[in-house]
Amino acid sequence: MKNKFTILFLTFSAILIFLLLNFTKSKKFSVEGNWRIVEVKTIKPDGTSSKVFPKESQAFFYKKHYSFCWTTQVSKNRSWAMTDSLKLDKFNQSIVNTGIFELKDSILTTKAEFAMNPMFTNGIAKFKCSMKGDTLILKGLNVISSDNIQHPAYKNGSYFVSKLVKN
Repeated sequence: MKNKFTILFLTFSAILIFLLLNFTKSKKFSVEGNWRIVEVKTIKPDGTSSKVFPKESQAFFYKKHYSFCWTTQVSKNRSWAMTDSLKLDKFNQSIVNTGIFELKDSILTTKAEFAMNPMFTNGIAKFKCSMKGDTLILKGLNVISSDNIQHPAYKNGSYFVSKLVKN
C-alpha cells in the first residue's frame, strides 16, 4: 500500500512539474518600437490590388504615442525653396500623422492629434495586427474623420494592408 501511494505521489508530482515547466504565459503582442514601412497594399472590393513601396518611412509606437510618416517619392530637387508643383507631388505621395494609440486584442486604434491631411486630424484608424517573422502587418479595418466621415477608400469597400519591419 505504501508503495502504491509513493508511486501515485511521484506520478502526480511528475505530471504537476511537467505542467508547471511547460506552462508559459502567452507573450503579449506589442507594437512598441521603431518601424520602417516597407509596403502598403490597397485591396479593392473586386479583389484586385496595387502596392506602393515607401522610399522614406518611419513609424514609432512608444507608450501610448505613435507617429506614421512615409512617402513613395524621392525628390531630385535639392533646394530649400520648393516649387508648388514639387510640394503638391510630395503631398500626394506622402502620409504623415501622429497622436495616441491603443492596442487591445490585436486591434490597433490610432487617434491622430496632427495629420498632414486636415480631414484626419482627430480622426481614428483601426487595424488588425499580426506578426509574420520580423514583419508587423497592419490590415486596415476603418478610417474615419473627427466628424465621423469614413475615408473614401473604406467607404467604397477597399482597405489597406501595411507591412512594417522593426528597425
